[in-house]
Amino acid sequence: LNLPAFKLVIMMKLRHKNKKPGKVSKGCKKPAKQNGKKAATKVASFPQFVHSNDHASREAELKKKRVGEMREKQQAAQEQDVLRRQEEFDRKGEVLQELNMFPQLDDEATRKAYYKEFHKVVEYSDVILEVLDSRDPLGCRCFQMEETVLQAEGNKKLVLVLNKIGLVPKEVVEKWLEYLRNELPTVAFKASTQHQVKNLNRCSVPVDQASESLLKSKACFGAENLMRVLGNYCRLGEVHTHIHVGIVGLPNVGKSSLINSLKRSHACSVGAVPGVTKFMQEVYLDKFIRLLDALGIVPRPNSEVGTILHNCIHVQKLADPMTPVETILQRCNLEEISSYYGVSGFQTTEHFLTAVAHRLGKKKKGGVYSQEQAAKAVLADWVSGKISFYTLPPSTHTLPTHLSAEIVKEMTEVFDIEDTEQANEDTMECL
Repeated sequence: LNLPAFKLVIMMKLRHKNKKPGKVSKGCKKPAKQNGKKAATKVASFPQFVHSNDHASREAELKKKRVGEMREKQQAAQEQDVLRRQEEFDRKGEVLQELNMFPQLDDEATRKAYYKEFHKVVEYSDVILEVLDSRDPLGCRCFQMEETVLQAEGNKKLVLVLNKIGLVPKEVVEKWLEYLRNELPTVAFKASTQHQVKNLNRCSVPVDQASESLLKSKACFGAENLMRVLGNYCRLGEVHTHIHVGIVGLPNVGKSSLINSLKRSHACSVGAVPGVTKFMQEVYLDKFIRLLDALGIVPRPNSEVGTILHNCIHVQKLADPMTPVETILQRCNLEEISSYYGVSGFQTTEHFLTAVAHRLGKKKKGGVYSQEQAAKAVLADWVSGKISFYTLPPSTHTLPTHLSAEIVKEMTEVFDIEDTEQANEDTMECL
């Protein structure tokens, strides 16, 4: 080797020999010293998601609280639902109880519709006229309906109208007027039976002054007295506009005929079968009085026979028309019935119906006389008033439970009963 090359080798060996251990290369730096001490080496770490015990307990408490609140709301909702169902049950019970005024309607939906119409008349009316058949006034009264009227809002007034007085002897009508006016204002009335459309005859002769023949005519009696009663209410009540007068009662007691007689025209349909009036009808009588014709109501009787005899069921729809005929024979004068049908010598109801069937020509197939058809014919005559019948008032008077002395006094003052009684006496003189 030459000298320069030899020096170069020696210098490289010396440099390698003098190199300090631990010396890093230029790209790697040593950790700096802090306060004369060697700095700690940093170790790479990753974040740890650790839930604290306090946070977890708070979450549990909130969840428990939310569950408790939800349970309380559910319990409150259940209690409200129970109360609502109980109210609906009670209300339905009251409705069904009042629906008993319409037992002739088998369909519950139809009965509810009739019930609504009846309550509509009561709600809109200021005065209620309950029409009674003078042949059996107590049998025609509906105390449940009267209680409904007296308990209704608006302080409703109630007046009894003793209709069909031409079918009862004069002295019997007088006894019934004396008996009924101990409870409510009562007006004697006889509706017109004319068939013409307009200008129905109205007799101004008082009922107590009319003769028997005049009362049995087709003219109307008692209209002037009834208008006086309603006029007294308007006058004493200081009515400046008009009043609504509801006409209620059993089927076939003459509600629509009464309206037609007051209106002196055929404003309402009439018929001898129940159910002719199905909805409330408003009739303008004059500028102060508007009449509301209601459908026939029927109190729940003790037996089906009572319902039939009050004409609350269509005669042609009866399954057993013979039992009511037996009751009619027990109530009525047999001599008058025998004279009317031209039969005599019968001992039982079957014998009577056979004789009537023979008289009327009611036969079945094979030429056998039909007792059923004869019974329906007798019931039809009963409904139309062709069979003479009437009842007498009880010997002693007892005030019904739904009436009180205060109510009787109030009704007497509102309608000026003394004036009404004098008018009734004038009307009865015409009998």
